[in-house]
Amino acid sequence: MTETSPALPSRAAVQEELRRLLQSPFVPEGSMLAKMLTYVVERTLAGEDRAIKAYTIAVEALGRSPQFEADRDSTVRVAAMRLRGALDLYYGGPGANSPTRIRMVPGSYRPIFETVQPPERPAGPPLFSRLLRRLTSTRALLVVLSTMMAVNFAMTVSLMSLQVQAADRDRDAGNRPPAVYDLIQHEIQRSFGQPLD
Repeated sequence: MTETSPALPSRAAVQEELRRLLQSPFVPEGSMLAKMLTYVVERTLAGEDRAIKAYTIAVEALGRSPQFEADRDSTVRVAAMRLRGALDLYYGGPGANSPTRIRMVPGSYRPIFETVQPPERPAGPPLFSRLLRRLTSTRALLVVLSTMMAVNFAMTVSLMSLQVQAADRDRDAGNRPPAVYDLIQHEIQRSFGQPLD
């Protein structure tokens, strides 16, 4: 889990994070969410965060008419809810390692800016353990391959001995030696006790 540090990010860090967000599919540039996020971030960076209200967002960011009534029109509330969700998804996925984060607190249209320290990576296993694990997996692979090769070799020798035996029988009887395919078919028929079509 990441920890939020008390230090606020710099203005440049917030602007860079806004740029990254607008390039993501979570808050695509030109969308209503992007217009709203850009507006509230820029107003906050300009020190005008107290002026951020549903009315100002609707009229100045989203292009609504000056007759906009926040009590009757839920456009801004719904957009803010979607923006919070999009930011949560972004920071839960591709933005998980972002050192600067922009958040929208429920119940407010004002963004907050955070500096996040990435979690410390635990020390990896000692070199000996890594080598032993790699050797074990390599050893297991070699055992499997060796077993497969031994079975293949045994089957080949068995087929060859069957072919030699059949050739000896046929030579003694004065017939031509049967093909390997005929021998295999004969053995399958004998094993299953029924002829093949």
